[in-house]
Amino acid sequence: MAFRFSLQWRWFFGLTGLLAALLGVVILGSEHFLRPYIVGTLQKDLERNGRVVRHFAAPLLVTSPVPVQEINQMAQTLGKETGLRVTIMTADGTVVGESDKPPELLVSIENHRYRPEVVGALTKGVGADQRRSSTTGQALLYVAQPVLGGDDRIVGVVRVALSLQTVEAIAQRVFWIVAVAGLMVWCLSVPMLFLLARRWSRPIETMRQMAVRVAGGDFSRTAPRDIGGELGELAGALNQMASQLAARLRELDKEKAELSAVLAGMTEGVLVADDQGRIRLINRALRQQFQLGDETIGKTVLEVFRNVELEKLVTTPTARELAFLTPSERVFAVNAASLPNHAGVVMVFHDITRLKQLENVRKEFVANVSHELRTPLSIIKGYVETLLEEPPPDPSLARQFLEIIRKHSQRLENLIEDLLNISALESQQARLELETLSLCDVARSVAEELAKQAREKSMDITLEFPDALPMVRGDRRRLHQVFVNLLDNAIKYTPTGGRITICARQNGNEIECCVADNGPGIAAEHLPRIFERFYRVDKARSRELGGTGLGLSIVKHIVQTHGGRVWAESRVGEGSRFYFTVPLATERTE
Repeated sequence: MAFRFSLQWRWFFGLTGLLAALLGVVILGSEHFLRPYIVGTLQKDLERNGRVVRHFAAPLLVTSPVPVQEINQMAQTLGKETGLRVTIMTADGTVVGESDKPPELLVSIENHRYRPEVVGALTKGVGADQRRSSTTGQALLYVAQPVLGGDDRIVGVVRVALSLQTVEAIAQRVFWIVAVAGLMVWCLSVPMLFLLARRWSRPIETMRQMAVRVAGGDFSRTAPRDIGGELGELAGALNQMASQLAARLRELDKEKAELSAVLAGMTEGVLVADDQGRIRLINRALRQQFQLGDETIGKTVLEVFRNVELEKLVTTPTARELAFLTPSERVFAVNAASLPNHAGVVMVFHDITRLKQLENVRKEFVANVSHELRTPLSIIKGYVETLLEEPPPDPSLARQFLEIIRKHSQRLENLIEDLLNISALESQQARLELETLSLCDVARSVAEELAKQAREKSMDITLEFPDALPMVRGDRRRLHQVFVNLLDNAIKYTPTGGRITICARQNGNEIECCVADNGPGIAAEHLPRIFERFYRVDKARSRELGGTGLGLSIVKHIVQTHGGRVWAESRVGEGSRFYFTVPLATERTE
């Protein structure tokens, strides 16, 4: 990661760099512009001095012949007085006076008619030039002016010159003065610029840190309030924004918590998917219903549920009943609705598996009851119609018909009584009359009641109860009915000469009872449904024996109402064993 300077240092380096650039411009500018400025000033001074020389030289140049000796003497005098080099020449460029030459050397000086400054003076009135003198070997600034006669005729030219060494010395001195002053200014300004950069950047840095914390959800820090100007307005706006954002986030958190509580408390599963069918949210109920984990988020509906019909609801939201085979076979009523701006879809899963099962049970129950009622009623109706025929049957045959009618009437009565019992037990309208009792006494009483029925089939009923079997707390009449139903079934379905055993033992905090026989047994595939209403292993034989198909279902509901359990064990050809449990007297069943 590249190193980054803080705002304070960036401002400091920027300001010091700007100051250094300005000082550099000043220093370099002084070097570049100072010499021309000085030269220009000196040129003006030389023009004034030239006019003075012209004033003294004009009377001598208009005389004829020109007094060279006098003019040269005047040039030397003026040169000494002004410190300048003075040259006086005629209109044709012949030098007649030179402050740096004696009169005898004037003839050796070349004609100056075409010197740049002389040409400028003759054509423009004033001429100037900078060059190294071939006579003295120095760099000089030359300024020449024409000398006019009485009729404004040019009678000569005067030229004054100044050594540029003085100019260079002045420019160099000024340059170093400016450079040293600039350096001193820079050195004195750097600490001030550092303090200024820190002062300016501190509130901005504070606001930056505040913005970073606000972005991370921390609203404990505020922007400085003691600054003015635009930064103060910005700090106030940031504080107001943070306050409003914190309030809004609190509202959102509250709404989210309420929504989470609602979703968590819903028994229905809820799924939210985006417009691409990718899952964004599932509640706890849906996780439990389909055994889903956190890895589900981000996957498509089809990937997770493997249901094409469910995937169609993402694009065309509606209400449908869908069957799912995993993790177990279940049926859901799925209601799908589009999110605002077509951002996705929300689906609510209502588990109607139990309703479907109950509906099937209801249909089966109605069909079974209708069948169970229709059979004896049809028989009774047929024999009644026979008795009503003319002529009536003989008395012995009529009595036989009446016995059949009585038998099936009793069957109807038993069926209706069992239906009323099971209805009361299922609706929990039947209240138990609890008391402390001995299951051994109840079982012995039932065995005595059904002893005649057992003797008719040459069966032995054996009771095997421990001497110290603890008491239980239950409804004597209901437990009596449990034993009756189990023992009656054992007698009915056990072949002649069979044996039946009623036994009990303590198993923890409950008494476990068993009614066993050595009858034909029950196949394993029937055992899970043996306690359902109207479920028969052999339907024809059950009706032949007068069973209603509700006995075991009544046993199950009575035992469960006592807080116990009921189950069956059997193998074909080895008999059957029906178990149920009842809590001990210390485990009170309300």
